[in-house]
Amino acid sequence: MRIHLAFAISALLSVVAFAQTTPQPPRSSPQNPAASGGGAGGQGKIAIVNMAAFRVGIVEFKTTLEALQKEFEPQNNELQGLQKQLQELKNKVETEGAKVQPSVRDGWIEQGTQLEKTLKRKTEDYESLFQRRGQEVVGPIMDRINKFFDQYCQQRNIVMLLERQVAEGSNLLVWMAPVMEITDDFMNEYNKAHPSSTPAAPKK
Repeated sequence: MRIHLAFAISALLSVVAFAQTTPQPPRSSPQNPAASGGGAGGQGKIAIVNMAAFRVGIVEFKTTLEALQKEFEPQNNELQGLQKQLQELKNKVETEGAKVQPSVRDGWIEQGTQLEKTLKRKTEDYESLFQRRGQEVVGPIMDRINKFFDQYCQQRNIVMLLERQVAEGSNLLVWMAPVMEITDDFMNEYNKAHPSSTPAAPKK
């Protein structure tokens, strides 16, 4: 019997899995292009930001993700329980299957097939629910981060901001001086302007 274990929702709750909802750098032009050199020789600064760090470095983001993980603990525990049952049944077939009647072994296999279907369906359902809920609670934070980007960059005459992982992954970033990295400073300034608040409660 071949049993393929579906991934647990705990994987979805990791900060890595949440990369899909990481806010994107603003694409809007500065409100006063002349002040930043835009349209007049492109004078201004180029900076680098590592947005993956926001998930732990921006307090508002971190506390929201922690609350979301807590909210989905029951679903996570349910899937882990199903996975455990499925693995135990697989081990039973492999270790005891040759010692029992074929009908008994076939019954175990059928039970495993049904468990696998249930696990797959519930994982897909919970993944969809988690993504929807994640967008609800993280979306407003992403909007505030993008607006703060505009303010931050204009105040510092930054006319181009590159996302570090994207730039490195596309071979756009060959070399950079450490002073170009604004991640820590940006997170510190954002945390001052937007202290962490209690995340929104789930909708009934």
